Amino acid sequence: MTQRRILIYHIGSLGDTLVAVPALWAVLENYPDAHITMLTDEQPGRTLVQTCNILDGSGLVDDYIFYPVGNLTAMARLLLRIRSGKFDSLVYMVRATANDRRVLRDKRFFRLAGIKRVLGTQGLPVAPEISKARCLPRLPHVTDTLLRRLAASGLHVPPEGDGKMEIGIGVREMEKVEQWLSDLPSSEGRRWIGVGIGGKMAAKRWPIERYAALVARLVETDDVWPVVFGGPEDRANGQRLVEHWKRGYVACGALGVREAIAAIARCSLFAGNDTGTIHMAATAGVRCVGVYSSRDFPGLWDPYGKGHVVFRTAIPCEGCLLEECVEQRTRCILSISVERVLAACQDVLRATSAQYECLTRAC
Repeated sequence: MTQRRILIYHIGSLGDTLVAVPALWAVLENYPDAHITMLTDEQPGRTLVQTCNILDGSGLVDDYIFYPVGNLTAMARLLLRIRSGKFDSLVYMVRATANDRRVLRDKRFFRLAGIKRVLGTQGLPVAPEISKARCLPRLPHVTDTLLRRLAASGLHVPPEGDGKMEIGIGVREMEKVEQWLSDLPSSEGRRWIGVGIGGKMAAKRWPIERYAALVARLVETDDVWPVVFGGPEDRANGQRLVEHWKRGYVACGALGVREAIAAIARCSLFAGNDTGTIHMAATAGVRCVGVYSSRDFPGLWDPYGKGHVVFRTAIPCEGCLLEECVEQRTRCILSISVERVLAACQDVLRATSAQYECLTRAC
């Protein structure tokens, strides 16, 4: 019997890839013996995390095909390469709505590439309307929307909110974390909390001064050990925060994505902005407290899973999708106070502390 060959079309960076993990698991569990190739974009000149750096070692993907965005000559070569792969099925994991013209365009492209069976284009959601007369409705999580589409194509999928986030973080990643820690001062047994201060979009960043105040209070009340996560661009701010708190680590740029997830898994809590690091924490199984702007619909990009807390303000200009808010000066995210976030963090710490004590006492 010929081995099934499946091509998964997925684009995006860190957060986009992590929220797609349950859908990747659904494909693998429906076709356990298939050879799975992921087709994904590469964008030279942008500091984006490549999909392979996230999923290598997960067992979810066997190999990759990368293509540059906006290069017609490369598209012709890509067409020939896909044809040579002799894929019998395409799984379409690009975010789209029912009236999105690119879906029809993409289906035509893959048909030209010799793929006749397409999964994931059924059950596409209708694009929601934004009305200034009312608050935006809460929408299904991006992850659950992907799973619904696979279900509409006939695949068996898990219940909403219950998708599998495991990406095979193991001994290799934990050893690298230990190596990183070997040159740093000991946390002396204190519980770690992860802090995600960064974000590509200015409109989605809670002020750094508020993180300084938030964690200072948690150090005072709960004697925690803060660990700042993010990209290399966040390292300088992370170092300033650790100096202010007089304790902690700065993992920004010091660990790869998979090693950073292994480090986050040691945390009792993760507090951060709406960006890739909060999805890393959800992948690690850590409860999150998210500080979100109102630029998008509520629910779409929350950390996936149970037990998370997300702060978001409903205001008349919500749903703007702005990357930088000049006119309102990020009024939505600035309306979220340190006191509210602090109370949520303390609640999570109390709950995780009770769970830890229960486990150690074997109750």
